[in-house]
Amino acid sequence: MSVAPALRSEGTPPKVLIAAKAPVPGNVKTRLSPPLSPELAAQLAEAFLADVLTVARELDPGAGFLCQAADAADLRRRFPGAAIVEQAGAGLTGALASGLATGAVVVAGDAPAIRPETIAAALAAAAELVLAPSHDGGFGLIRLRGDANTLFAGIAWSTGSVLDQTVAAAAALGLAVELLEPVPDVDTVADLAELDLSRAAATRAVLGAARWDPAHVFGAARG
Repeated sequence: MSVAPALRSEGTPPKVLIAAKAPVPGNVKTRLSPPLSPELAAQLAEAFLADVLTVARELDPGAGFLCQAADAADLRRRFPGAAIVEQAGAGLTGALASGLATGAVVVAGDAPAIRPETIAAALAAAAELVLAPSHDGGFGLIRLRGDANTLFAGIAWSTGSVLDQTVAAAAALGLAVELLEPVPDVDTVADLAELDLSRAAATRAVLGAARWDPAHVFGAARG
């Protein structure tokens, strides 16, 4: 996946970080497979990262990835020159806490149709907590001025109430919250079928090469 190298001053931390996993077949986007093959799901995962990185670099030429240490070398190989921040803690709380502690806006790596205006709004917002909702009850973008471990202490991840829980936790801590426009992430083929591919060139290219046909895939899944 070809993405231009970062343009950043040495030592300048990224203003935008993309939460990422190494796009290895069988380890990423497993809810796409079946009906898609694990290999195609992994190709799409890499394309999603490329599309999000392209948009992020419109706002921050030094934007990069937030990942587990085990994924860092793979991502460096696939995206030469991209900044890499390795998470210090375990799980999603550890990942987000590591990224947010740098002061960056953290964006989901599976939101290839995210608009640059959404990231720009997060960078400019005055609220202590900025969130962009996702369709599944979570969020696809976050920026926090505060302690992430405290904010996330009681959050039940992978549920449909993550956004509501996070907003409630912020209110309990006295943090001002700003909600941005929703960010469409991709977990299932239904999400993929609804994606605005006009803003996702790398994803569009992978689907074109695979001759993606939502009607055919859904028909096969139902049959």
